[in-house]
Amino acid sequence: MLSRTAEGLYWLGRYLERAENLARLADVNLQTTTEQVSADGTEAWDAVIATMGAQDAFEEAQAEHPGLTPADFVIYSMHYPQSLRSTIFRARSLAREIREYLSREVFEEINGLYLSTSRPPGEGSHRALYANVKRSVAAILGLFDNTVLLTEGREWFRVGMFLERADMTSRIIDTKYFILLPSPNDVGGPLDRYQWMAVLRSASALEAFRKHHHGTVTGPRVADLLMFERAFPRSLMFSLLAMKRHFERATEHTPDSRSVRAAREIALLELDLRAADSADVIRSGLHQFLDEFQLRLGRIDEALTEDIFRGLPEATTAGASA
Repeated sequence: MLSRTAEGLYWLGRYLERAENLARLADVNLQTTTEQVSADGTEAWDAVIATMGAQDAFEEAQAEHPGLTPADFVIYSMHYPQSLRSTIFRARSLAREIREYLSREVFEEINGLYLSTSRPPGEGSHRALYANVKRSVAAILGLFDNTVLLTEGREWFRVGMFLERADMTSRIIDTKYFILLPSPNDVGGPLDRYQWMAVLRSASALEAFRKHHHGTVTGPRVADLLMFERAFPRSLMFSLLAMKRHFERATEHTPDSRSVRAAREIALLELDLRAADSADVIRSGLHQFLDEFQLRLGRIDEALTEDIFRGLPEATTAGASA
């Protein structure tokens, strides 16, 4: 498979996973704002922007367009490349470029998703928009598994999807722990429990938590589920192990010289995550742990891009050295 095509499938997986996560975050935010004292729901939207790491970008956009709302920026802005509309637009553009590697059903579902989000919804229909994105992405992933050949391309698609999922889950946990809680005095109180429940909803994990833990929603319990539970498909551990499995399949015929850096980064991150414990991590600094986790995911992406997707073929490299 051409490196360009592998990279396109990798990013298609990332964009689709990102779109689904953004829709879920926005949907949870919509529910949260109806329960907040502040009429505009500013605090909830601030948390979404913080999760995306987009504070500086939002301030710059707002300075240029004073009437820009957080919702417009996160969901509809085509100037911010991480917004929901921008993400879906880029996914559709990639799907057109690698059309021959997708089934007709997958391509049509991606195209339909793009068309359904190309215009802002009418007043009061935001919930329907978010539900449509989540449902459509779920359909695309199911169709991809059941109508696309089980080749190297499918593995790269899944590598991108699970890397993006691990990154977003870590950001969701980090935002609550480091940003949302107003005061240490609130730990264990009603506000603390409410915000941790919002974190679980943001990760589609509330039902899984209730089945796994028959007790009060607490920070350590939520962190344990979302970070270390191998049976939960959105946890850091599950996502990392799945990414490793698909990476190994995707690089089965790739020269070691091109795959070894990414393989090493993935293996070391897995070992460190296996050795960690939620209580110890929280005690020593959850924000620092998650911040380092995100940086290491970035190093994996960098290794994939530089050594595999855009690395020079070995024959060319040898000729240049000679």
